Amino acid sequence: MYDNIDFMLYQDQTKGIGLLDEIPQYLTNVSNIGESQYGKYINGHLDNLKISITKNRVKIHGSSICKYYLGDNFKTLGKGDTRRAIEKISDKLHLPMEGANITRIDVAQNIISAYDITQYIPYLGESQRYNRLPQNNGLYYQNGKRNLLFYGKVHEQKIKGKEIPDLYKQRNVVRYELRFIKRLTNQFNVPEVKAKLLYDESFYIKLTERWKDEYFKIQKINNRISSMKPTGSKKDFVNNLALLALLDCGQPFVLSTIKGWQQGGYISKKQAYDLRSTVKQIGTIKLDEKGNELINELDKKVRDAAKFL
Repeated sequence: MYDNIDFMLYQDQTKGIGLLDEIPQYLTNVSNIGESQYGKYINGHLDNLKISITKNRVKIHGSSICKYYLGDNFKTLGKGDTRRAIEKISDKLHLPMEGANITRIDVAQNIISAYDITQYIPYLGESQRYNRLPQNNGLYYQNGKRNLLFYGKVHEQKIKGKEIPDLYKQRNVVRYELRFIKRLTNQFNVPEVKAKLLYDESFYIKLTERWKDEYFKIQKINNRISSMKPTGSKKDFVNNLALLALLDCGQPFVLSTIKGWQQGGYISKKQAYDLRSTVKQIGTIKLDEKGNELINELDKKVRDAAKFL
């Protein structure tokens, strides 16, 4: 479940340990020592973990705790392994890391899929309060506090020249990640987010549900259109034809076009809102009973993964 975790341990949480004097001896690749507006700093590594030290705090950032503990970040950490990983970091740095503040949490899982990630992207539509950003190897949804990512994990490993575990060789693997990057106390409605909270059972269950729920908030676009439902209604018939056009053009492109019309002064803000609402409503029309086989597959596998986690 867990991949990247950022920690911040302050001087008053370290039981009087002199951070700049004592901690650097436990690091490797200590290659950046200098002064900033905040005073002296030292940067180094604990295996793959990036460590930054000042007299007031120790920061672990931009690194996979999963890779640190399990040897690669293809997998993810469950509740028990997360606790053991934090204990290992504490032992190596001689610091009480279970009390560190958490400033970023990445929740992720691999989904073995029938097809390559590129086959699913056209049918993952908009999600409220996110910007939808297609990528070469996937799809990102971003806002100021968290990101959703879908990408081909095997493709990523090949690009980085990393070994692919036997379980995933010759398979399509969709990686779905939910990243909490800012204002964690606000997002989780708790007074503080400490490292020990990561392996608290109640928090872990809620986080798993959040990972699943954020996926299901994404509007899914129908794609099985080999036959339309028979109808004598002109309205239903026109709406079904509109859906075909929407599927052909792509919902994000149509919404972007409407936005361009509004910004160019061709239509009013109210007209743009009405058009967007119509487009989103059309995208929910079901043209056959089977629905979208690709999305049905992802829906089921996300639900199953959440139950397993």
